[in-house]
Amino acid sequence: MKKIISNFTIGLLAILFITSCRDEVILNLNTVGPVPVIESNISNDSVPFKVRVRTTADYYSLILPEVDNALVIIEGNGRSDTLVYDSLGYYLSKNINPCKVGLSYTLKVIYKGKTYSATETCRPQEPVDSVKAIWYPKRAFLPEGYYLWEWVMEKPGTGDCYRWDIYQNDTLVNKDFYMINEDILVDGTYIGNDFPFPFRYGDSIIFEQWAISKPFYNFLTSVQSQTSRDGSPFSSPPSNLSGNISGGAFGYFSVNNIIRKTLRAK
Repeated sequence: MKKIISNFTIGLLAILFITSCRDEVILNLNTVGPVPVIESNISNDSVPFKVRVRTTADYYSLILPEVDNALVIIEGNGRSDTLVYDSLGYYLSKNINPCKVGLSYTLKVIYKGKTYSATETCRPQEPVDSVKAIWYPKRAFLPEGYYLWEWVMEKPGTGDCYRWDIYQNDTLVNKDFYMINEDILVDGTYIGNDFPFPFRYGDSIIFEQWAISKPFYNFLTSVQSQTSRDGSPFSSPPSNLSGNISGGAFGYFSVNNIIRKTLRAK
């Protein structure tokens, strides 16, 4: 009995010794210097063009430094707009020039003597026939409520890609993930899409369907894959997302054709 107690005591002391010898270790990671991070989604909306320019930071930094001294230009539809930096950290165009379907637009960012650029085309899509909020009782894992349905003819010709954003009382309900898809299985067919978000009676709803490019679709897919990593062996390996900005910058410049519908759940 004494031997058992003695062994137990030694084991307990060993555990206390191990757990008491924890030191915080800060790794000295190599850095490659700040690299520009450029983000811009322009569209056929009647709003100013908006571009955000930041730089990468050290691993332990919690924010990306803003760049307020770049020259930012968007060219397209026979125009060239020089954007102006505002107090909220964005470069905005002085004029409102909605993107035109079928036309290409080029973003140029000149920073510290180097030019970064990207070009995309505003893609066509078929008109959305209707969007309705339909009442459903509780179904499996879905609570009762009004659910959004869309009816639309998918544009003939493979290679079309789409993104959806849905707002409930001005709050984006899919803020934690992108709703995106391509037409590989529904090319040129008439389809009805339903969305798994319950609405309450009287809720205001904004429905957006974006026609996006295949490269932008691939980029968003990669972003979603990286942000959903859970550390398991089945997660995608961590990697940098290069985007479509030339010159070595990170980020993406996209040109989008957006169809928007507003309705109320009732």
